[in-house]
Amino acid sequence: MRFLVTFHSVSSALLLETEAKERGLPCEIIPVPRSLSSSCGYAAWVELQDSGAAVFPEGEAGEKAASARLLELLDALRVEWESVCLPEADGRYKIIERNIG
Repeated sequence: MRFLVTFHSVSSALLLETEAKERGLPCEIIPVPRSLSSSCGYAAWVELQDSGAAVFPEGEAGEKAASARLLELLDALRVEWESVCLPEADGRYKIIERNIG
């Protein structure tokens, strides 16, 4: 499942990119899409893949399970993120979580 993460700072975006790649997770830093706001102007595409033991279910249950795994990763890495989003078919983004902190 592919998520878009926005950040409060460039250093957080770069930290996630480095740490995700070290863990074998696809991660790509991009400019924040115009339809979303971000304090630093950068976002990251992060792709969480099903592991053999944990397959994400279809639909909303899968979104919640995958986003929970991503939030655990962000917390463990102490990445200061702004929002976690999923792309929608019409080109917009569904905000799954916001971090006001």
